[in-house]
Amino acid sequence: MVINEKEAEIVRRIYREYLEGKSYEAIAKGLMRDKIKTVTGGDKWWDSSITLILTNEKYYGALLQQKTVTVDFLTHKRVKNRGHADQYLIEDNHEPIISKEMFDSVQKEKERRAHLKGNIMGDRKKYSSKYALSSKVYCGCCGANFKRRTWNSNNPSKKVVWQCRTYVTQGKDACDAKAVDEVVLQNAFVRVFNRMHGDKESFIQTLKANIKAVLSKRAGHEPLLEIERQIEQLKSDLKGLVNLKLRDQLDEAVYVEENARISNQLNELRQKKSLLEKDNDQKAQIKDRIDEIIQILSLRQDLLEQFDDDIFNALVEKITILSPAHFVFTLKSGLEGSVK
Repeated sequence: MVINEKEAEIVRRIYREYLEGKSYEAIAKGLMRDKIKTVTGGDKWWDSSITLILTNEKYYGALLQQKTVTVDFLTHKRVKNRGHADQYLIEDNHEPIISKEMFDSVQKEKERRAHLKGNIMGDRKKYSSKYALSSKVYCGCCGANFKRRTWNSNNPSKKVVWQCRTYVTQGKDACDAKAVDEVVLQNAFVRVFNRMHGDKESFIQTLKANIKAVLSKRAGHEPLLEIERQIEQLKSDLKGLVNLKLRDQLDEAVYVEENARISNQLNELRQKKSLLEKDNDQKAQIKDRIDEIIQILSLRQDLLEQFDDDIFNALVEKITILSPAHFVFTLKSGLEGSVK
């Protein structure tokens, strides 16, 4: 693992602060407060990035080989290693950044916190995917969101599915969308992520181009400064107008007319300023979302082997269900990908 001392110190700080009891969010806020750049050179640190750093065995000098295998030498197609070949964990493969004891302590602390969270919220495994998919699955037929339901809950054949809310409340005459197995949705996301990860250099370049395009459309600092200057001038004019009226140096009709004119101009400028600021805020949010995706792809060394709530929430804006086996994933960057 090639990493400079400055980056190594950031990793050690993240591990140390997590063991001191800080949450992902608190660690991220501290890094941003100290103006520490991310792996992609950005200013915004995400919970998902902290998670990936805390679970990477390479930081203590180990290397897990054969996480994926090539199953077609002509197409170079690679898949998750599910018993296709032996996996090997090579200890002391390279210079460590943290000790093996610290890495193991962090994994135990993660398990402890997950267990505590499970005791508070109920069976964590049972509910984790519910929280990940809730409010993100939409019907391609009627546009309504899908709700989570359990079929045959009292017998061994029970399974969790997602169904269109319109279908559930109004019947198939209103919407005939079919139910989708939750496991199928989760596996579809795993395929989407692995597709991105498999060509991540090209994908990251596309995302960076998107950031550049977004920033180029933001209103510059100068237009906002000019609007603020005009607002201050009109406020000064209005104050002068009132002073003239108080000293009986201005006709009532002229005062009313000028007061209305200046007030209308002020309202128009304030609305224009508000729209510019709102537009800039929205574009800044898009930039942050794209930057988070780039961070995750940069930090994640391997393909996903199973559904991951944190990565899903960090990447996916929504899933549109076109059929029980055909979905469109919309990333938070705005990019879409179809899975069948």
